[in-house]
Amino acid sequence: MSRFVFISLALVAALLAVDYYVYRHWRRYVRLRSRHHSGIHSLRWTLPLYQVLMPLMAVSMPVYFAFSNWWEVEPKLARALFMGIWVTYYLPKALLALALLVKDGIRFVIWLFGWFQERLLAPAEVPASAPAEGPAEVPAPAPTPTAEARLDLSDMKRMRRREFVQRLGWSAATVPFVVVGYGVFKSLYDFQVFRVDVPIRDLPRALDGLTVAQLSDLHAGSFFSERPMHEAVSIVESLRPDLIAITGDFVNHDADELPLILPALNRLRAPLGVYGCPGNHDHYARIEDVVRGVRSTPVDLLVNQHRTLRVDGARLHVIGTDNTGFRQRYADLPGALDGLQADPHGEEVRLLLAHDPTFWDAHVRPGFPEIDLMLCGHTHGGQIGFEVGPLRWGLARVAYARWAGLYAEARATGAGRQFLYVNRGAGTVGPPLRLGIRPEITLLTLRRA
Repeated sequence: MSRFVFISLALVAALLAVDYYVYRHWRRYVRLRSRHHSGIHSLRWTLPLYQVLMPLMAVSMPVYFAFSNWWEVEPKLARALFMGIWVTYYLPKALLALALLVKDGIRFVIWLFGWFQERLLAPAEVPASAPAEGPAEVPAPAPTPTAEARLDLSDMKRMRRREFVQRLGWSAATVPFVVVGYGVFKSLYDFQVFRVDVPIRDLPRALDGLTVAQLSDLHAGSFFSERPMHEAVSIVESLRPDLIAITGDFVNHDADELPLILPALNRLRAPLGVYGCPGNHDHYARIEDVVRGVRSTPVDLLVNQHRTLRVDGARLHVIGTDNTGFRQRYADLPGALDGLQADPHGEEVRLLLAHDPTFWDAHVRPGFPEIDLMLCGHTHGGQIGFEVGPLRWGLARVAYARWAGLYAEARATGAGRQFLYVNRGAGTVGPPLRLGIRPEITLLTLRRA
């Protein structure tokens, strides 16, 4: 059995299990509701619809990936629409199933406790004795109609209260669908500008106040059209940076995605130039085609190379490496620095563009203390998380110590600090979804410390 078939069967089984578990709870609620409502308000019509959607949605993912190349439609748009619908259908179901599982677990524990209480703590049975002779027992008077009416009214109130609680619960269950739908269709390309000051010790006065706009992780295949990238570039243009940096992952997995971003990249201009470096996803495609496509624009893609810029007598060294990270070892930082002419008076700054933040701790900090600032991306901030004032957390935090924002550590030489900035990315990878972690455009300002 091929790996694809095995993974597909496991995926279908897991999705069916989650969907059927939620369906059973929904069916129970609909049956209760049908006692007091009829017609369309009983919601019974949702049951056959649910029964049809369950198997169709479960098999849709493996079928799509098996046969999507046969579709005579625009593949990027089809992929984006399909993934958006699929995530909106299943992610809230998974959250709902988890909540229902907790509720059922609590109910089971309560039932189990009651069962043991009945078996272990019930009083021993007392043998029945012969009835004593005496006057016949007078039967209790039959309940009056008023008492019966009170019982019926009490039962009705309990039923209505139970239905109200369940209706409230299922209404609350729609919240994840609304939130995920917002993350897929609204906040996906709702770019946020982060303005960051980088205080560099002994920064040349000529470079004090120099601005760098950073984009990262464009993932062209995650865009519906050319429009999101044009919007991002318009924002960058409005910031009027001195230099623009793009830190890798121009595509998802195919150089054919580049036409979705190349027209916008052709608009990029900055007084000191536009520079970039490759990312891990650029190697999933044919890296030669990606490099050729990006270099056809104003972006100077640095693959283990450097450029030295003169700014009022000071030197700004822009260094770009290929990707080194999980299962990739393409960076050659010594090669990128080869031939770099340091300023004899120390009037210089070294700016490194490298895609993966782990490269900073593994290679830059221990071996290259002369690097002042490294810009990277890769983590996307996890795409799901929260950032409220000083409180922030993203899914990427699970795998990366440096997952978003500015980080600083003392240089190995002890003279000042080195800085790392991790951009949250402009595109997406995996589910086309962002919740709480918006796509980022960064404006970094170098400050003399």
